[in-house]
Amino acid sequence: MARNLIFYCCLVAAVAVSAQAAPQDTLDNLDLDEILNNDHLLISYTQCMLNADDGKCTAEGKEIKRRLPKVFATGCGDCTPSHLERAVKALKHITDKYPAEWAKLKAKFDPTGEYTKHHAETWNQHRVNI
Repeated sequence: MARNLIFYCCLVAAVAVSAQAAPQDTLDNLDLDEILNNDHLLISYTQCMLNADDGKCTAEGKEIKRRLPKVFATGCGDCTPSHLERAVKALKHITDKYPAEWAKLKAKFDPTGEYTKHHAETWNQHRVNI
């Protein structure tokens, strides 16, 4: 019994250490509220997404731009719960307050409208009107 207890304690410790050592996503620390509540920052990030080159993009902007095609293609189907929550928040804000920029983003990342049609119901469940 003591051996089993020691084994389980070691197992729990190993899991705890590995969970702490797991790499943190680079976008987890991005202050989404700061961006969404600052027109200049939001437009800057939007322009980063729309431009062909990354010259005026921040490191975070480049990472978002890299991930955005997959978010469109999958409807964020493989997003973590945290990323889905942040995507929903950002999409609601942009679709409601910046429809012209949203139209440009859709034109770039979903030119045929295929992804929008395919994932409309999913986004509607999150109250995002894409």
